[in-house]
Amino acid sequence: MHLIKTVDDGRVAADPFKLPALLRTQHDADLTGLETADSDTALTESDRAGGSATARKALDTLGDLAREGFKFIDAIRATQITDAQRLEVFTAYGWASGKLGRFNDARVIGLSRLGALAHTDVAAPFRYPADLIADIKAQLAIFDANAQVATGGDRQKATETRDTKLDAANTTVSQVRFFYCSSSRDTDQSPELAKIGCQPRRPAGTVDHPEKKSAPAPAPKP
Repeated sequence: MHLIKTVDDGRVAADPFKLPALLRTQHDADLTGLETADSDTALTESDRAGGSATARKALDTLGDLAREGFKFIDAIRATQITDAQRLEVFTAYGWASGKLGRFNDARVIGLSRLGALAHTDVAAPFRYPADLIADIKAQLAIFDANAQVATGGDRQKATETRDTKLDAANTTVSQVRFFYCSSSRDTDQSPELAKIGCQPRRPAGTVDHPEKKSAPAPAPKP
């Protein structure tokens, strides 16, 4: 959603892909609502660390690993990635607007859980290195195993609110995609979709299907 917002901000009013005011307002409201709810959920999660020295150490290590992830993306050479692609990768890993920003426990947890994902929609050379992902997962496991289990309804309520906001945000992203598809005769093959992180549909016959490939010729007999 940050990527959608950034791309839309750069479009002029006459651009056919410029989001209509009603949809843009809905998008921004859903983005703000989701970020607030996600932060509240992460805060209740980080509060579980309590007095656990092991959980505290894991959080500190995760903060260092998150910074390593940011530096990795930032260090990709300009000859290998465009500014738009770099912003897309930053956004996918939770670095909104490509800025390091300030850290707190809630943000560290959020960045770490994003960093541990596969991110198959990101080009392989731009993804976090496998060893960094492994380290993040290991420290998350330590944190989860040592943080105190939350009691009462605070965490449950925060999670339910976050899930509701996430459903609304997913619907809005789908609406944005449909709007892009309807904004030109290219429909769902429009290259503009890639700018907001959506995969344009490929023309029939351009996608390889391993199961349809012919079997290799048998080796000649000696």
